[in-house]
Amino acid sequence: MSLWNLLLRKVVTFDVETSTVNKGNPYTVAGKLVTIQTKVNDEKTNVFREGTWEGSLGELADASIVVGSNLKFDLGWIKRECGCEVKSVWDIQLAEYIISRQEWKYPDLASMCLKYGIGIKPDNIKLDYWDKGIDTADIPHDVLDAYGISDVENTYKIFLKQVEYFQNEGKSLFKLFRLHCNDLLVLLDMEYNGIMYDVEASLAEVKRIEEEKKVIEEKIYAYTRGVPINLNSGDHKSVLLYGGTITLERRVPVGFYKTGAKMGQPRYSVLLDEFHFDRLIEPLKNSELAKDGYFSTDEPTLTALPARGSVKKLISLFLERSKMEKLIGTYLTGYPNVIEKNGWNPGVIHTSLNQCQAITGRLSSTKPNLQNTPKEAKKFCISRY
Repeated sequence: MSLWNLLLRKVVTFDVETSTVNKGNPYTVAGKLVTIQTKVNDEKTNVFREGTWEGSLGELADASIVVGSNLKFDLGWIKRECGCEVKSVWDIQLAEYIISRQEWKYPDLASMCLKYGIGIKPDNIKLDYWDKGIDTADIPHDVLDAYGISDVENTYKIFLKQVEYFQNEGKSLFKLFRLHCNDLLVLLDMEYNGIMYDVEASLAEVKRIEEEKKVIEEKIYAYTRGVPINLNSGDHKSVLLYGGTITLERRVPVGFYKTGAKMGQPRYSVLLDEFHFDRLIEPLKNSELAKDGYFSTDEPTLTALPARGSVKKLISLFLERSKMEKLIGTYLTGYPNVIEKNGWNPGVIHTSLNQCQAITGRLSSTKPNLQNTPKEAKKFCISRY
């Protein structure tokens, strides 16, 4: 039996509808699976709800290939809710990405329908319900069923078009596509299991670094003659390095309110104080900003400045502080915040591993990006082994 005969023996086209909590993220604890839609070969599409999941799960488990669009999302849901796993997949989104030579990022079902002349994906659910804050579970069953069935039927039609392509002019791309489909199942497990992260230890590390950052800031303020510049302001850093004037507001008490809701409270007048700084170093050519008189102070620019002596020390202090700010904001507090914001199980990060993003075809990680985690944060990732 040929490879194609094996693949096409029992094609199950598959889709789910979920609650709108956190955009339907499969690993958000408060989220809910609402319906599963399956179509076996060219038979009619069936819709299953809680209590009848088994009818769809048997079909999926026995499928020679499971077809869907953005399948990791849907498979994540049935793995979480039903413990169901499948043996082989065909992601039409991934197929279009490969067919386009990695130029069409995240092909969506509506655009794929237009490409193949299948019709227009209905958007009534989004317009009439989701956009109005109505959750999926509260949509009338007949309306939701029609929407889900339409998605599955269109997905199957696109699948047939892709089969025809890979059997003919796209033969040279088929092995690459199948490799990516096999990778998809591995990536599904990686997303599902997530990365365990020691939130408590990470936040404790923040306190330690904050103390170190205060020491850095005190050293920077030694260069400002006591002027309380804003170290998070690129304008202020530009003036300190390249010269100019900083204007700061100062509130001065001028009496008390005698009437009205604020009666008895102090009144203030706002005064403007100007502080001039001489240039410490010449800015790099073409580093001017749109705001007249100001120059770039980003990391690449500061690193490239030919500084010496005390100015070199000041720049190194800025760079060290910036590194601490990023470490705290993006990682040490960033990862715990992402876990809480997404409503995931405590201490588990479920990053998104993307196959349809980079034009080179390489894997990327987002929400959050775990591929560039620095060692200072990576040490809080907990091994299960």
